[in-house]
Amino acid sequence: MLTLRPACDADVPEMQRVERDADVRFADAGHPELADGSGIPDEVARGAIAQGRITVAEVDGALVGWAYVGRVGGELCLGQISVTPAHGGVGVGTALLRRVIDEARRAGEASIVLNTQSDVAWNRPWYERHGFVVVPRAAWSEALLAIERDQARHGLDWSTRVHMRLTFGPPGN
Repeated sequence: MLTLRPACDADVPEMQRVERDADVRFADAGHPELADGSGIPDEVARGAIAQGRITVAEVDGALVGWAYVGRVGGELCLGQISVTPAHGGVGVGTALLRRVIDEARRAGEASIVLNTQSDVAWNRPWYERHGFVVVPRAAWSEALLAIERDQARHGLDWSTRVHMRLTFGPPGN
């Protein structure tokens, strides 16, 4: 049975394991730079947990996925969704994404932004199926440009990455 709940500090080691396991798929898809064996740093995870910005997914009591949200230039930002490969394709990531979207709507957010690989089947197309659209470069805010610069400095190839946004309509839509 799938359960979603706010993360707690004790979840951090399992979150890091889930992320490392999930990232192996990127190496297999031609992006070894995304599978460097690192995970969310302890201090980042604990800070986000304290602010209620990480949701974990459990199946039968085992942590199998998580989602992290933050803010970029004042806009809500989906920073990460990670799901163990053994639980991929069965709705865990979708449940986490729906939770993020539902909570954003309830909080009155205007939109959610994220950045992801455009050339990996389980990234851009998956987000598009959930209503996200690619943000044209000409419409990038200074905050989105800064993300691109920072990620490029850390070895990510922005010829295959995109910013995406889900914009909410008026309340009730």
